[in-house]
Amino acid sequence: MHRVVSFPNFGHWRHAASLLAGRMPVTRDIPYPWYDTPNIHLCTPKDFEILAAKLGLQITARELLANGMPVRWMPNLRATLALYRFESRAGG
Repeated sequence: MHRVVSFPNFGHWRHAASLLAGRMPVTRDIPYPWYDTPNIHLCTPKDFEILAAKLGLQITARELLANGMPVRWMPNLRATLALYRFESRAGG
């Protein structure tokens, strides 16, 4: 069964210059990985893909959008919304 998730792309260039490498910062002020914070979970597409792999999820489709339009050039910096379709590798 396919599942779908969407989230705002925290890697968008306006959010922070420190995200140019495509990863969420973990610093003294933000000491938790993005998926383990005690509050809202903000992430980049690259962060989500790493988590999906760790959880054994197979990404079957991905679309990175800005103003409802697909972003192909530098999507991690320019897309404002990430949309993924995935399933477990076991097929369930």
